[in-house]
Amino acid sequence: MSTQVRLSAARRETPGKSDAGRLRRAGRVPAALYGVGVTPTAVSVDARELSQAIRGPAGTNALVALEVDGGAPVLAVLRDLHRHPIKGSFIHLDFVAVDADALIDVDVPVHLVDEDRLERDGGYLNHVRHVVPIRVRPLDTPDYLELSVAGMGIGDVRRLGDLVALLPDGAEIADDADRVVVTINAPAVAVETAVPAAEAAAGEAEAGGAEPA
Repeated sequence: MSTQVRLSAARRETPGKSDAGRLRRAGRVPAALYGVGVTPTAVSVDARELSQAIRGPAGTNALVALEVDGGAPVLAVLRDLHRHPIKGSFIHLDFVAVDADALIDVDVPVHLVDEDRLERDGGYLNHVRHVVPIRVRPLDTPDYLELSVAGMGIGDVRRLGDLVALLPDGAEIADDADRVVVTINAPAVAVETAVPAAEAAAGEAEAGGAEPA
C-alpha cells in the first residue's frame, strides 16, 4: 500500500513571481494546497524534504501528511509536480487534500514478473503499458502492481482487465479493460525478393549471346 510521509509546509504571505523566485533561491519549493476540507492556500516546502518524500517505492504517489505552520496534518496527494527542464530542480507543485474514504484517480506502475517462465518460442516480450490508471481509496493505493507473464507464448496478450484481481478491495481500473498491457510478438522474418524464373532465364540468354567488346 502507498507510503504515507510527513512533510512540513509554511504559509506564503505574499505569493507571486518574485516571492517564488526568492523561495527557490532559499532552497524551498512554492506550492498550492487545496481540496477536500481545506481553504486554498499558497505554501512552500523544503526542497530536500520533498525530494526525500518521493524517493520511496511509491514515488510521486506517496500520500503526504502535510503540516502547515505546525497545524494538524492534512492528508494530501501530489499533483502537477514541475521540474526545471535542465537542472531537474523543483519549480512548483500542488498538494490536493483528499478524503481517506473516497476514491481518487492514480496512475500506478506495472512491474512484470516471472519473465524466466515465458514460452517464448523465439518471440519477444512487448511491454505496452508501463502505468495504469486506477480509482482507489488513498490509504489503499498500491506502490505498483506485479503482473505475472508465466506461461505466455507467441500471440498471448495480457490486458487491463487481467489486473483487476491484483487491485485492493473497492478499487477499479479507470480505463478500457480491453487495452493491452503486454504481448508476446512473433520474431520478425527476413523476406528475400524472389526473381521470377522467366526473367532469370531471359537474363542468362542475353548474357550468353552478348559478344565481347
